[in-house]
Amino acid sequence: MNAFFSAQGCYLAGALLALLVGGKRKAVGWVAFGAAAFGTLFILTAVLGVFREGPVSSGLPILQVPGLGAALIYQIDYLSALFLAIIAVVSLLVTLYAQRFMQIAHYRAGSLRYFYSILLFFFAAVLNVVVVADLFFFFVFWEIMTLTSYLMVIFRQEERVRLRAGYKYFLITHIATIFLFIGGILLYRLSGSFSFSFLKMAMAEMQQSQPGLLHFVLGCFFLGFATKAGILPMGDWLPDAYPAAPAPASAAFAGSMTKLGIYGLVRVFCGLLPLSSHTQIWGLIIALFGAGSILVGTMTALVQEDAKRLLSFHVIGQMGYMFLAIGTGLYFLRTQPVIGMIGLGAGIFHLINHVSYKSCLFFNAGAVFYKTGTRDINKVGGLARVLPVTAATAIIASLSIAGIPPFSGFASKWLIYQAALRGGFSVPVFIILGLIAIFISAVTLASFVKFFGALFFGKYEDNGSKARVGDVPAAMRLPQIILAALCILFGLLPQLPLGWVYRSIAYLFPPGSMPAAASIYGGGLLNGLSLNVAGSTAAWNALLLTVIFGLCALLAWGLFRAGGARVRSVETWYCGEEMSDRDTRYRAHGFYLPFKQIFRLRIGRYERPGIYPTITWPKRLFRKEPALNRAIDLDRWLYQPLARSAVRLMRRFSATHSGVPHLYLLWLAAGAALALIILYSFSGGK
Repeated sequence: MNAFFSAQGCYLAGALLALLVGGKRKAVGWVAFGAAAFGTLFILTAVLGVFREGPVSSGLPILQVPGLGAALIYQIDYLSALFLAIIAVVSLLVTLYAQRFMQIAHYRAGSLRYFYSILLFFFAAVLNVVVVADLFFFFVFWEIMTLTSYLMVIFRQEERVRLRAGYKYFLITHIATIFLFIGGILLYRLSGSFSFSFLKMAMAEMQQSQPGLLHFVLGCFFLGFATKAGILPMGDWLPDAYPAAPAPASAAFAGSMTKLGIYGLVRVFCGLLPLSSHTQIWGLIIALFGAGSILVGTMTALVQEDAKRLLSFHVIGQMGYMFLAIGTGLYFLRTQPVIGMIGLGAGIFHLINHVSYKSCLFFNAGAVFYKTGTRDINKVGGLARVLPVTAATAIIASLSIAGIPPFSGFASKWLIYQAALRGGFSVPVFIILGLIAIFISAVTLASFVKFFGALFFGKYEDNGSKARVGDVPAAMRLPQIILAALCILFGLLPQLPLGWVYRSIAYLFPPGSMPAAASIYGGGLLNGLSLNVAGSTAAWNALLLTVIFGLCALLAWGLFRAGGARVRSVETWYCGEEMSDRDTRYRAHGFYLPFKQIFRLRIGRYERPGIYPTITWPKRLFRKEPALNRAIDLDRWLYQPLARSAVRLMRRFSATHSGVPHLYLLWLAAGAALALIILYSFSGGK
């Protein structure tokens, strides 16, 4: 645990130091990166220690709340260690990327002292969420995480659209937190403690004596965690909050914050809830909500023309894949544990892959904004000549999120399909859910063909920024390269992360109750995946197929070179018409136009692109003087009226100062007479 506490010290010390040197915009960025670098080093040391020697605990409570049964106890098991590693790596890459990105003129008016200190506090809170073993302090750090992320959403407070997005995020996520708190209080009333171990026993007892109440408790937890994960319809905050935040913050949210919804879901429904009919019912509910988010989120992303908004809707869709996988796993854990473990493993594996390609894509969008000053993919094009490294990493990340082999997204989606379709043999509804996931994967590919095709291919357009040839600074390129490399590595060698994933999940269940990893995924790092379910086998060896494909490509290149064909570059011929490249460029708006016209949300006279029913928030709340501001404005309705009354009284009193001595003597006599009357009254007439 010492390594974890040292990491916490690094993040908190970095946040305080950032406040001290915040006036130096470059220095504060390096301070934040240095704090994250040392923190990451300590976290990875702790993680390796856990996977090598087993879970660790702080032992005695660090802090206790008398009379409440709450104690701050840290415990790092395999699931916590896996999430710690993810969060630490994300914090390192985000702070490195932000060091140069936040120097652009767009954020010159903002305080980087404020931004970096909040960012480091955010990562410190996220790390605490996954290691505390007490629900009360889980809520404390969960709330710190929410508040710090809210402050990053509204970083540019002069833009009202960001304030609206921040308000929406703040309101929805706090309503979700209320549901989490209600569920926790109901368990606390039965157990008398907020400790996870006591809550687990309380769930087991409630399962026998009050099964209906347990369903309500699980529903509260589901709403809270699904909202944070961005699952529809509770995740309506996400498409507004992600674009409002700076690109490094958006990458931090995608790489860590929304993933805590998955962490909480697995911790409660696998770690605390005993296997029973409750597990099956809620597994089906989770899978259904996941499939709905896959469909609506991805179909709506297809019509977006703002790069970050497009990526934000894809967060909703990809989180849906994780919920579908985890829900499928939960449903079959009791009856068909092999399918159950495949589903749970696929969900966590897809989470790891999503961190790599989605954070990379937000970095890609930030790099385009850094160069051109716009996120509108209609206004730019052909940027591969200006941003070659960014273009290459964007293509890799786009193909990975679309589930194209041999990249990592395909490996985890393949496992999700296997779990859903194999489970569908006994419960047909899962076949339908699996087919939805397969179909939407094709829509995802279409969406990202639009994303990287419009941004990096075709006729050159730079939004009038006259961007010079040469990629973004190295501090912004390196995080993109690392994440793109992970998309390739985990795609070619899926057994590598699946080993960690299996240990993190299997530990949550009684020893020996789950099948061994080798009997599920096959053995050997280089042998690929080999699933054995009910006597049937499915195999996928990305490394072998990539080698074969590479040899075929090399043969084709050799034949091309042997032919001696010349390559020439000429101007585009427009059938004799004199037209500029700008006039003929195929813009993002034109991609899949007939498809987008068919798939529109229509309810009476209401119509909008896509099938996402956006909630219209009342504009009255966002006037220059909202009603809430007037209600808490003590100066307006309390202090200022009192001051005006006092001024009027003093003016009337000043009229007595006329400058006439006889009048002053008269006032003195009247005052003395009044004093005698008062004394006489209080003396009882004596």
